[in-house]
This record gives sequence, structure tokens and C-alpha cells, in this order.
Amino acid sequence: MMKPVLVSIVLSFVLVFVIYVWQNRKDISKRGMLFDAPYPPPNPTYLELRDQILKGSRSKFGLPAASNPGDPWGVMMDWGVTNGTATVVALADGSASIYTSSGGGSIGGGQSHDQIRLAAREAVAAAAQSRSLLHPTASFLLPQRREVTFYVLTDERVLANTALVKELQARQHPLTALSDAMQTVISQYRMLQTGK
Repeated sequence: MMKPVLVSIVLSFVLVFVIYVWQNRKDISKRGMLFDAPYPPPNPTYLELRDQILKGSRSKFGLPAASNPGDPWGVMMDWGVTNGTATVVALADGSASIYTSSGGGSIGGGQSHDQIRLAAREAVAAAAQSRSLLHPTASFLLPQRREVTFYVLTDERVLANTALVKELQARQHPLTALSDAMQTVISQYRMLQTGK
């Protein structure tokens, strides 16, 4: 007698779940998959470029020596977007790059475009202001979806901290100013590409 009742309850749950998925299919498809499926594996070239920055130095990038070894020479932002990671890099000389874990990107815009060069330098200045909000790290994991990880690069060490996108968008995280500066690099690249 209990078996038909159990089957009926299970079928009811399945039916409710199917109705939920159908009614929320647009939202679910925007998130990538049911329950935030893992990202596809990052492109090997992307990982190499990212690794070069994280394990780089002033001398490797031809940057002048600093009077204080704790002064940042670069900053990197890894942003967990819908289908992977977008990485934004800004160096003290105004070099700036954006590349994605799928393999796309833009490199070297700061070398020929004043606005990108200025945005990159301001991002490094914002990193200097934010230094006390980050902690030393030797682990360079990619962020989860809807997370942003900042890396500040100095002669002494790499500093890092992670924030939720929603906290940065709501201006509720101490690293909001650094996030804004890195978003300006993205905006300048976007204006260059769209011609606006």
C-alpha cells in the first residue's frame, strides 16, 4: 500500500521540478546551466599570459626600479563572468591588456592610445592606495562565477583579495575604487573598439 503512495510523492516532486525549470528557463539559461555548471577549461595561451604577469617582475617588463620594493608595478583583475574568466592587466608604464579564458583578448593598447595608457597608470595608483586591503599570496586560482580577484604585483610579493561582483556593483566593498579603476581600462578599450 505504501509503494503507490511513495511513487505518487516522487512523481509529484519531479513534476514540480519540471514546471519550475520550464517557468525559469530564461534565467537558468543566462546562468550558463542548471546550478552554475563548471566553466569550460581555460585556453592554454590565456593561462600562459596570465602566468607571465603573476610571475613577472619589473625587469622582465622593462619597468624602472622603485624606491620602495612594496610599491606596485602592476595590477591584475580576474573577473568570473558567465562563461569563463576575463582578465584585465595594468602596468606602471601604462601598458594594459584584456584577455579571456576562452582565448580572446586585446594586448598593448596602452602603447598607442593615450586614454588606455592613462587608465592603466591610474589603476596602478589605485592599487597602491588599496595595498593594505590585500594579503600576500602564492596561490593564483581563477575566481568562481560572480567573483572578482585582484592581484597587486610588487617587487616583494603578490598581494590578493577576492570580492563578490554584487558587492562591487553596490559599492559595498573596500576594493570598489580599485574595481572602478580596472573597469575604466575596460571602458577605454571598448571605446577604442567601437570608435566612440
